[in-house]
Amino acid sequence: MVDFYLVNDTTKLIQTNINTYKLPFNLKRKLLLNCIFGTDKDYNAVEAAKFGLLLKLLEGEDNNSVSAKNPILPDLSSNIHFGNTLITPQDVKDRKAAIKINPFDFDKEQYDVIVGNPPYMKSEDMKQFTPLELPIYKKKYTTAYKQFDKYFVFIERGLELLKDGGWFGYIVPSKFAKVGAGVKLRELLQDKRYILNIVSFGSNQVFNSKTTYTCLLILRKKTSPSFSYTEIRNLTEWKVSEKDDIEYQTIKTDSLNKEVWVLVSPELKKAFDKINTQSVSLEDIVGREGIFNGIQTSANAIYIFQATKKDKTYYYFEKKGETWKIEKAITKPYFQTSMGDDNLNTYRPFKPNARVIYPYKATKKGVDLISLIEIKKNFPEAYKYLLHNKPALDNPKRDIKPEPQTKDEWHRYGRHQSLDKCGLPEKIIVGVLSVGDKYAIDFHGTLISSGGTAGYCVVALPPDSPYSIYYIQALLNSRYLEWYSALLGEVFRGGYIARGTKVLKRLPIRKIDFTNKDDKVIHDKIAKVQKELILKQGEIDQNHNDKRTLTRLNREFEFLKNDINELLKTLFDLGNDDSLIPLIKEMYEAN
Repeated sequence: MVDFYLVNDTTKLIQTNINTYKLPFNLKRKLLLNCIFGTDKDYNAVEAAKFGLLLKLLEGEDNNSVSAKNPILPDLSSNIHFGNTLITPQDVKDRKAAIKINPFDFDKEQYDVIVGNPPYMKSEDMKQFTPLELPIYKKKYTTAYKQFDKYFVFIERGLELLKDGGWFGYIVPSKFAKVGAGVKLRELLQDKRYILNIVSFGSNQVFNSKTTYTCLLILRKKTSPSFSYTEIRNLTEWKVSEKDDIEYQTIKTDSLNKEVWVLVSPELKKAFDKINTQSVSLEDIVGREGIFNGIQTSANAIYIFQATKKDKTYYYFEKKGETWKIEKAITKPYFQTSMGDDNLNTYRPFKPNARVIYPYKATKKGVDLISLIEIKKNFPEAYKYLLHNKPALDNPKRDIKPEPQTKDEWHRYGRHQSLDKCGLPEKIIVGVLSVGDKYAIDFHGTLISSGGTAGYCVVALPPDSPYSIYYIQALLNSRYLEWYSALLGEVFRGGYIARGTKVLKRLPIRKIDFTNKDDKVIHDKIAKVQKELILKQGEIDQNHNDKRTLTRLNREFEFLKNDINELLKTLFDLGNDDSLIPLIKEMYEAN
């Protein structure tokens, strides 16, 4: 406020030194009572806020400067309120519920400026901690969509309480721009055109005790065709920097895709545009059917097993202390999540590490369920095992969709998805929540599981595609597309990126003109070196106990890695901007 009066009316200030001024106590007191208001549902927080404001009022004062006022300290009970700002008394019909919720009525008041750090709370946590409030949020707020976060509705409520032309500033998780549940919030902000400025803190941790990546969301309740965006690389430098030293990028609000807001820092915009200009989306390369999720049995503990031994006809395995055998013909290869030597890795030759019972058969129409009668006749051991597990498989809580048409379909998977595609003879398997080097090529017809961030998805080229699967794998695994994945998908501590099908579909693949000799040559070189890397890693795995041989193999592997990196650098041809592309894993580990 001192700055305001220095510009507008210095006569109201007290000069304390040559170039320093302060507000007189009476003016501070008046500003506090007339301009500062707040509400919190935590009574202790309300009392702490009052106490903190009174201490701030007394800061820099002495007995001489405050003695003329009686009482010295004002009553802040009309400024700082105890109540639930998201819910009004009209929203709660039940009296007992109202006592617990403590709704607050603003009585049509509106504000010139609203600032805050709203609570970050997932829907699952609201179910547990505030079960009476959750259904009211879903009914009252458009942003309470799917698995929304509580700060979504705080933003919507804040805009309702803001005067036309008013200013709004919250610090919120950056992921609102990407997550599926945030689509209604993005629609609200985009349709109203209230966005003024977004300052992303990138991989910096603003709150030391949290692992939340945040941004400053600055809005103004006034239509604007564009907003400014920047990303802070060094938090310490930003705190002391001058406003004019910060580079911003201007983004047209209408240019945003409501599905995902791709926000690029100013210094990387040229590289981003150049990558896009020479690329097409992965979906354009593989087609709409070429990117899909894995199977969903909804009972993995029953269907999936690791064989202890096998013979010509059967696999043998153990479940809950019992030994079973099952016909090989009713199983398929499967990859089970592993952190060991068989974990999913771009360069490790991929092999399935488990089997899955597969009660389906191929027909002219696609894939159909094998009836229990047929299983009993042709696969008696499988029938015996499935019947033993009928109580769990036939449980209504298992959630089979679409719902079974007869009572004898309890042995179905929970979903019918990907049954005809997941076993393709050549495909790239992708860990949905992963960090680098998680694009393995499968030649075994392996089935994998979907299941949110814990599962896998698949990228499969059409049979007639001119692109090599190794070329696609090399690009997906590159630092260029790792960075791009971080722009599209939610990023977690350690650089883990949620790269499901929505992210994969939009990744840029440098298009190749196969009639152009230079294009075809670099495509073939990348594919060749990528394949050699996988073979070399296979040699490394086979010789892991031979230190002498391992030293040579590791050196040869690093030479090949350098080769592929140089080829990719040449392929994208970003010039000086190439060095600006961040290494996501290192960024998010360092912060």
